[in-house]
Amino acid sequence: MESDEPLSYLEKRKAVAVRVKSVSDIVKLAAIGAARMTVLPVYRYAGGGRTIYFLQTVFKDYYRLYGLPVIYYYVERGESRKGKYILVKVDEEGEKIEFSQGSRPGWVPIPIVDLEELPPFLPEDLGLES
Repeated sequence: MESDEPLSYLEKRKAVAVRVKSVSDIVKLAAIGAARMTVLPVYRYAGGGRTIYFLQTVFKDYYRLYGLPVIYYYVERGESRKGKYILVKVDEEGEKIEFSQGSRPGWVPIPIVDLEELPPFLPEDLGLES
C-alpha cells in the first residue's frame, strides 16, 4: 500500500514554489501558454529592494497531485524593470526577451500584473531573504 506522507505534506502547503534561474525562464513558461491560446500573466511584486516575478500553473501530470498549484518564481535585486509587457521572439537568431510598454508585430506579448502585496496562497518560504 502506498504511503500518503508526500501528499499529506503537500496538502499543508498553500502552493508548491519552484525558484528558477532567470526571469527569462518564467517568460518561456508563459510563452508556452500563449502558443496554446492561454494567457498566463507574469505577476510582479516589488518591495524591500527586490522584485519577485512569478506565474502560477497547475500540476497536471501526476495523478495524486493533479490540480496542485505550482508557482514558478524569480527574485531580482534592485529596482523593478519598467514595462507593462514582456515581449518574446524566437527566430533563427535565437531567443529575445524585452520589457515593453506595449506589443510589437512579430513578438508574443506576455502581460505583467503588478501587485500591491503578495497573495496569501504563496508559501512564506520563497527565499526572498537570500
